[in-house]
Amino acid sequence: MPEKIDLIAGVIYNEKIFSMTRVRKIILIGIIALCCGCGGSLISSSWWDTGDDAYVKDIIGHLNQARAKGRMCGTTYYKPAKPVTWNDRLGQASLAHSLDMARNGFLSHRGSDNSDPEERLAKAGYRWTSYGENVGQGYRSPDEALRAWLKSEMHCKNIMTPAFAEAGAAYAKSKTLRMYWTLVLGKAKH
Repeated sequence: MPEKIDLIAGVIYNEKIFSMTRVRKIILIGIIALCCGCGGSLISSSWWDTGDDAYVKDIIGHLNQARAKGRMCGTTYYKPAKPVTWNDRLGQASLAHSLDMARNGFLSHRGSDNSDPEERLAKAGYRWTSYGENVGQGYRSPDEALRAWLKSEMHCKNIMTPAFAEAGAAYAKSKTLRMYWTLVLGKAKH
């Protein structure tokens, strides 16, 4: 049975394959339905529907810079960790959760449908041996989000966990233009 550890600010869990064209079509249809179904309250989301691919993926560069240096996360010292690579499925899971938080105006690791990160990863087709999720709101850039997470013990631990080899991130804006961020790091099951 996989090890499961819930953290207050970040989440670490230890433990379907779609073509990207099909997934993007599904996401686009979902976004259109979401926008129509919520009275126009969703203004914008991350790169899947605005073309901000480089903007969102920029967080991986900042993430790898942070991982390259040893640092304290609370009272625990983490040695430098290997860089992570972008994973589209982790990006999809991040986007789905960011859209949910923006549409429904909440910040949590639980979705409005009571889903947890594990369920969102399964829905995105990501088979994992370990993963961690960071969420945040109000950050105006990937760099700002990452800097804030590094100041939080639990979020910092997710970022510095050496087992993670991949990451995906996304943001969505609410009707008040508040940005909701999700970063998911993981190690795939082979």
